[in-house]
Amino acid sequence: MIRGCDVCGRPYEATRVSSRFCSGTCRKRNLRAPRPRLAETSPAAEDYALLAATRAELEAAGRLDSMLGQVALLLAERMCEFDTGSGTAALSKELRAVMAAAVQGAPAAADPVDELRARRDWKRGL
Repeated sequence: MIRGCDVCGRPYEATRVSSRFCSGTCRKRNLRAPRPRLAETSPAAEDYALLAATRAELEAAGRLDSMLGQVALLLAERMCEFDTGSGTAALSKELRAVMAAAVQGAPAAADPVDELRARRDWKRGL
């Protein structure tokens, strides 16, 4: 079967269905090629929900631009990259600690349900 190399684009005779490269040189070039960072790519939203949730929580606390906020975003981004359980577990523990430190002392966001309850109680005269 004739295929095009993923690196150089030259056509080659593939010996396997899963073959992607015309030679060992192209295979090595693919392995050594710089990879784009997650922030530079456009990932699917469901794949990086942790990153979006971390960003939203930091914005709500007003700590997105702080040093700890940026560290938390970096950790959340790295957690999206790791496939191993031990790597994810270690990053999860660190992210939890950094987020706790980042939002410590930040005013809690007002809960809309509490505001509605307060208005209801005021109308009822309670």
